Amino acid sequence: MSWNLTIDIGERNYLLYLLLPHSLKMKFLSADSRSKLEEINRRSNLAIFSGEAASDYDELHRYGGVEQHDFPMRELLEGRWVDRGYGRAIEFGAGSGYATALIARHSRSVVAVELVPDMQQMIRDRCRREGLDNVEVVGASLFDPSVHGALGVFDTAFVIQTLHHLHRRPEVFRLLHRRLRPGGRLLLLEPHHNLQRTIRLFRNWRSEYRDKEFWKNELNWATHDFVTRGEVRSLCRDAGFCDVHISGYWMPKFRRLLPSRHRRFIVESIVGRVPGLRHVAAVLAIEACRSGE
Repeated sequence: MSWNLTIDIGERNYLLYLLLPHSLKMKFLSADSRSKLEEINRRSNLAIFSGEAASDYDELHRYGGVEQHDFPMRELLEGRWVDRGYGRAIEFGAGSGYATALIARHSRSVVAVELVPDMQQMIRDRCRREGLDNVEVVGASLFDPSVHGALGVFDTAFVIQTLHHLHRRPEVFRLLHRRLRPGGRLLLLEPHHNLQRTIRLFRNWRSEYRDKEFWKNELNWATHDFVTRGEVRSLCRDAGFCDVHISGYWMPKFRRLLPSRHRRFIVESIVGRVPGLRHVAAVLAIEACRSGE
């Protein structure tokens, strides 16, 4: 018996598409499916992040609490990553502007790039409420050459909880490299594709995703691929970044053991770098630098 491992959107191997790390599943994805994915992702983002989904975004993601999207974001953006400030900064996939506002308080200026119109308005409203006048909102995708060519270079580039929605990742990192000045910093925060997530996806497939009506719907193939440590290191290296540091956060049971956010952050900053233990972290924080040459 021969096995066809080719992944075709809406046709075959949805389980492989769910479970494989992003870089590997892209190799198995058929050429026709790769050509479809750009439009599928655009339609999905507009559907998921428009209307009530935009106005309820912060509540749905539990910003302001101790959930994944807020911890360790605030501790990093307002603490560990700040150093002497972010200078002229750019944030790709700015969403509702929650992270944008945190970044703006430590930046000379911020360009917030966001595709979805309702989200763009959310950013503008948030900046107006919080008295932030150093944020420019740009309505575009990451790959819009007419926009990015006019933006110039930046001291710091941010990708906060956005990369898992993007499938052309080598291009993303090359674009980030071009947008940074020599010596500029790249800062990312992304969910981790670890064993726990793989098991959870498999269970969801058994209970819901294996239903033909579900996997025949092309929108359910929209990119939502968490990153692996190896993938991030490879993407940074191939794009020309150096001094790559990866830390793991949101360790299992640590929230109960360490209810104090401050203590939890300190402990996880250490444990999240320990070989073996670091692979159970649910969130990865990545720091990299563009070479000064």
